[in-house]
Amino acid sequence: MKQKLIIPKLVWSLFLSLCLCPLLPASIIGAPFEVTDHNIVTKRRLELTKFYARRHYGKDTYNLIRPKIITIHYTAMASLGRTLGTLEPDIIPRHRDKIAPFGRVNVGVHFVIDGNGDIYSLMPTTIMGRHVSGFNHTSIGIENVASSSLALTKEQIISNSNLIAFLIAKHPSIDYLIGHHEYMHQKLPHYKEFIQKDLTFTPLIKVDPGFDFMNRLRAVLYNRHQIKLKD
Repeated sequence: MKQKLIIPKLVWSLFLSLCLCPLLPASIIGAPFEVTDHNIVTKRRLELTKFYARRHYGKDTYNLIRPKIITIHYTAMASLGRTLGTLEPDIIPRHRDKIAPFGRVNVGVHFVIDGNGDIYSLMPTTIMGRHVSGFNHTSIGIENVASSSLALTKEQIISNSNLIAFLIAKHPSIDYLIGHHEYMHQKLPHYKEFIQKDLTFTPLIKVDPGFDFMNRLRAVLYNRHQIKLKD
């Protein structure tokens, strides 16, 4: 059974203030938030991720080094429990027939945000996830629990903005914020980071989380934290 560690707001606030004060805007230091640990990383997942990275990116490592992109998703699932249960296994299920032939490692993101705004940490941001084809080698992934774009909440927008501000302080290399639906837009600035060594793979069309959610998130991120990233 996986253990969950809740970081109290007071502890989180002290961490931000003591460790990141020189890097963070004043607004984020004054807005502590809780993160629940739900680690899905195993030795087997790391081995499979390394194989995936060699096949798709020509990189012989599972490490996520100097990430450049934050990618926002929604789960297309209505519950947190189902979301976590889907992400926990190391090996991707066979019914994911569009992507299963291109690597055995299961889909995985670094954070999941529930509808009430609760944040769950699934993977260290120094480990590569599988959540955005062509960019996993340089992207931190955030999933929002929602059955559709209409089910996304204002609480999730606030939590996304706080988390993004924290991630930028932790990883100054981050330049881009994209929605999953934007990942293959070749005219957007982030696309120069695209790598795909497996020429048999065809990228899929994605609709999550949608333009409305990303527009609202970018506005809140700027208004609350004075942060504006390229897309």
